[in-house]
Amino acid sequence: MSHGPEQQIEHAEHAAHAVHDDFNRKVTISIAGIAALLACVTMLGHRAHNETLQLQNEAGRMATEATDAWNYYQTKNIRSFQARLMLSQMKVFAPRDGSDAESVMVRKEYQDEVDKYSVKLLKLQKEAEDLVNKGKEYAEESHKAHARADRFDYGELGLQLGVVLCSLAILTRSRAFLYVGLVGALIGCLVALTGMLGLFMGGH
Repeated sequence: MSHGPEQQIEHAEHAAHAVHDDFNRKVTISIAGIAALLACVTMLGHRAHNETLQLQNEAGRMATEATDAWNYYQTKNIRSFQARLMLSQMKVFAPRDGSDAESVMVRKEYQDEVDKYSVKLLKLQKEAEDLVNKGKEYAEESHKAHARADRFDYGELGLQLGVVLCSLAILTRSRAFLYVGLVGALIGCLVALTGMLGLFMGGH
């Protein structure tokens, strides 16, 4: 936003000093209250936007790690497949004369390879799936944080509108501006409250 609550309340106070009466004092007190709420909502909005960025970064990091994990899994899976294939071929093709001992040794090497990967592949697959699920959780949380940030932004807009209209009430001495400004501020508070409590956020 272009103007913070401090600038808005300062303008209103200058206007109040020009004409000292009960109406202006009430409006100035209203502006001070709205400005305090505006500062709180602005802070919550900044935090929600920062949280969104952090969660998006974590989701991206999990996606990269999951891709690396799946690539590593595929590499080991290919090696396991090659070992199983070689064992199958050794069952079909007859060994050379006098190579029985050598064939037994080679078969044992491939069998050890298959046994090693049969356990390791399950572990690698689970690790990759866990990373994918974790990335999805971060992405879902980032959507929720972004929705909250949007509510705080809309609430901030309503509160800023309330400050501006109440300031106009002092300058024009119009109660209409005061009432509309208070309504705008109230709506802004309610919208920000839905973000803080996670109400009516809808599905993402």
